[in-house]
Amino acid sequence: MTIDLKPFLSQQGPKYLAIARALAEAVRQGALAPGSRLPTHRDLAETLGVSVQTVSRAYDQAEKHGLVQARVGSGTWIRDADGESETEYLRAPAAFTDESQIDLSIAHPVCPPSHHVRFRQALAELADVAHADVIAACRPIAGLAHQRERANHWLGERLGVPGEVEDRLLCNGTAHGLMLAIATVVQHGDVVLTEALTDHGLISLSRTLGFQLRGVAIDDQGVVPEALEAAIVRFQPRAVCVTPTQLNPTGATMENARRDEVAEILARHDVWLIEDDVHALLEPPGLTPLAARLPQQSFHVTSLTKATVPGLRAGYLSVPRGQMHHTLPRLRATSWMATPLVLELADYWLANGMIDTLAHEQRRLLAERQSLAARRLAGHAIESRPSSLHLWLALPEPWRAEELQQQASQEGVAITTAQPFMVDPTSPPRRVRLSLGAENDIERLDAGLGIIANLLQEPPPPMLQIVY
Repeated sequence: MTIDLKPFLSQQGPKYLAIARALAEAVRQGALAPGSRLPTHRDLAETLGVSVQTVSRAYDQAEKHGLVQARVGSGTWIRDADGESETEYLRAPAAFTDESQIDLSIAHPVCPPSHHVRFRQALAELADVAHADVIAACRPIAGLAHQRERANHWLGERLGVPGEVEDRLLCNGTAHGLMLAIATVVQHGDVVLTEALTDHGLISLSRTLGFQLRGVAIDDQGVVPEALEAAIVRFQPRAVCVTPTQLNPTGATMENARRDEVAEILARHDVWLIEDDVHALLEPPGLTPLAARLPQQSFHVTSLTKATVPGLRAGYLSVPRGQMHHTLPRLRATSWMATPLVLELADYWLANGMIDTLAHEQRRLLAERQSLAARRLAGHAIESRPSSLHLWLALPEPWRAEELQQQASQEGVAITTAQPFMVDPTSPPRRVRLSLGAENDIERLDAGLGIIANLLQEPPPPMLQIVY
């Protein structure tokens, strides 16, 4: 490809560093998009009037700092926001070999020792009282009858999700439910609208199922109604998939008035709604789901993983009337049925009130951590909710998100940039997501937040400044 780096070149320092910094600045300003292929070493050398060795050193330097990726037989590419960054984000905790590494990178509920005790107790009690069908289940694809009935009551009474038992489907977590809902109404090549920053799982799903994902502008309450309507008119989407409660990564949460506006737009344009309500239990009662306003054109999916224990991958998909016979074959094809034993534990805890107890405790624990973070990062712009799993931190000049991520990693703290959550290949915001639940020890969390606060008091080291 042809790229003019001369406007971004500085005369300071060695030429190879100047070229590496120019590449970073071109990406930051949008002149080079993530996923772009760079000129060959020789072509760029001729364009800039430098040696091939100088360009090679520049590319090597940029690769060391995560800006580019060299692919054998294919050349050098600006690192794609949906490639390496997502892999690194998902693998980071498993790659830590030093137990001193503080993990602020994964959206994870607090899981204190008391949760483990309750989990073991529940499993022991289930050994005596579990329904016989749990181990013999084969044909009830949508879920065991008693589990669906309990889920139906809980979804209606606690979350306000419209529907009857025959509209509820049990699945293996929210990610599975989203896949089933989207596959029901979206075909290969169709357009689906979502927030400009959204959960990385939906971005991956768009590539798996082959639909086109388009981002809609957001503010502190999620999708902006005017931007949503303009995008519907422009792209004619098959569906809109949104997270109205504690959007990942920003934490944006729609108040009921905003939900009314969004629902009215979707109803007027007759567009399918797929509502990701995975964080519903992290908010106290009062916010009604979008699906309650659009019962005939809404899929609603939630689960228990974010407010109880992360291993409880019990998902609940509510399907609009007339669509269940389309959704069930997708469930059968992907997992035959949701794992009965996991849903039996969920059913047991729904019956005895433990789910509400754990959710209440989670909100309290997260509120304590949000308060701690606000004190530690006082003076910085933060977006968060009182009981959110994470916060969205704006960085002061001249810091960039990946600069802070790299430096924090060297200091023993893992954090996440915006790149895994970006729908469109634009310049990433100068923000990072700090998750507050993965570290069960609040003193370790405090130490990690202190490291971030101390880093932001000084400018980034010069060698880091090649990263946008």
